[in-house]
Amino acid sequence: MRRACKITLKFATAKKRRHIRALLQAYRAAVNFYIRSLWNIPGGLDRTTLSRLRRTRLSERYKSQALKQAINIVVSTRKAAKKLGKTVALPRFHGAAVLDSKFVRIEEGKKSFDLIIRLSGLHKGHRLIIPTKRTAVLNKWMNKPGAKLIQGCALKENEIILWVELPDEPIREHGEIIGIDIGVNKLLMDSKGNQYGGSFKKIRDKIIRRVPGSKGRKRAYAERRNYIEQVLNSLPWDRLKVIGVENLKNLKRGKKKNRGKRFRRAVAPWIYRYVLRRLEDKAQENRVHLVFVSPAYTSQICPKCGKADENNRRGENFLCSRCGHTADADYIGAQNILDRTVRLLGSVESPRLKKAI
Repeated sequence: MRRACKITLKFATAKKRRHIRALLQAYRAAVNFYIRSLWNIPGGLDRTTLSRLRRTRLSERYKSQALKQAINIVVSTRKAAKKLGKTVALPRFHGAAVLDSKFVRIEEGKKSFDLIIRLSGLHKGHRLIIPTKRTAVLNKWMNKPGAKLIQGCALKENEIILWVELPDEPIREHGEIIGIDIGVNKLLMDSKGNQYGGSFKKIRDKIIRRVPGSKGRKRAYAERRNYIEQVLNSLPWDRLKVIGVENLKNLKRGKKKNRGKRFRRAVAPWIYRYVLRRLEDKAQENRVHLVFVSPAYTSQICPKCGKADENNRRGENFLCSRCGHTADADYIGAQNILDRTVRLLGSVESPRLKKAI
């Protein structure tokens, strides 16, 4: 598995940072040129397609890398559009330049610096030598047995993202199996009734109140990201063997009966795909098996009598229309997720429902 680590560029001189900004400006312009070209006229990673771009400050090697990144963007955008059945506009690239060992060499530093990053500049034969320091996150991963620092990076104006390659470890054989429901108000609820992230609603509402594009909105985004990390770290990873979660998709799309304006406004700051991705990362790091199950009706089925009824769910509460069983709706969802997880694993431990969905 591979882990990304952010490294600051604050130790680079002002002149070197100007060179980096100039490089990124030329690189992004090249990527966007190739995106526009490939959007209308198919092409590949070949000399003919490469020659479409004539006026640029980039070397041929950088042009080739820009074309490669543009192809990946076009392919992934069209694949996502096809999957969603949507028509998409021409993508615009503003991100990091992803560079491999042809452009980057990372060495051990000397004296007050831990690392020296040698980066190919705009012109042939020109290299930028950037001193920097390791972070706690980078040290954490590099201290793992078999860890290897990849010779490559993702370059931005103020930071470089490095990658650490770690050997795959076997999934843990002993431990607990739980289901987890990802909520809009409470971030997580597990099948044992434990709640994680009860303050998420306050952070979500803070984002809604902030003006889009403002510094306040950016600070609220950072607070949300840090809060999610804290919540995920608080899970009892050392006791777990399997986590079941819903395979949530497209919750912010469409205008179904229960997805009015108020609902869409509430879930706008809810980045459930990010939560799922970070759950997947954490599970991999802790050798925990993450199982994705169908999200259909998980908060509408009574775990006591098996009655499935959309009227069982009443906001944050659950009340069975048949047997009267009542509980927190997210807790009910987590219990049903656990049942589907265990059944998917083929275990006899499953508290099977009378009516399977």
